[in-house]
Amino acid sequence: MKKLLCLIMILGAALGLKAQITPVLAVKPDNSDIITQIFGKNKELLLSDFLKISPFEMKAFQAVFLEYETEKRPWLTERIALLKMYNEEFTSIDEKKMNSLTRQIINNDLEFGRLQMRYFRRINKLLGATRTAKFFQLDNYLEQSTRAYIQHQLPFIKELESDRQLFTHGSKPLTSR
Repeated sequence: MKKLLCLIMILGAALGLKAQITPVLAVKPDNSDIITQIFGKNKELLLSDFLKISPFEMKAFQAVFLEYETEKRPWLTERIALLKMYNEEFTSIDEKKMNSLTRQIINNDLEFGRLQMRYFRRINKLLGATRTAKFFQLDNYLEQSTRAYIQHQLPFIKELESDRQLFTHGSKPLTSR
């Protein structure tokens, strides 16, 4: 259910983009700068602190983590490219192209789920069930935070802004204009 809600949010934000390229979509596919901006630490340090990885476990964990992040990079690159495509072509996109882009976004999320499943088994062997669950909880939280950060930077189209209603205490709804 959470994944469906996240997908709806992504599609809603992507569909509501202006027809110009926004600077936030030029982010690096590894999202490391965004995570550092949001949390003040890089992802590896956040994970190490959160999971309480011992020096003995660190070398093996770093190897698996690096492989995971390397395999995840094309997924992130594709997701950003799809958002750029929506952003650049929104005013001229037809039904066929919209259908194709929506399917690509859904497939992109499915691929990410399969990637996580493959690495779940490997990380579980290294860290055990509880810390593996914590790893994916934090990894998903960082991904969602990054998505929210990017979506927050993407403006909605004027139609959505003009239809939005503002409510005040006990009074009738007012339009935003």
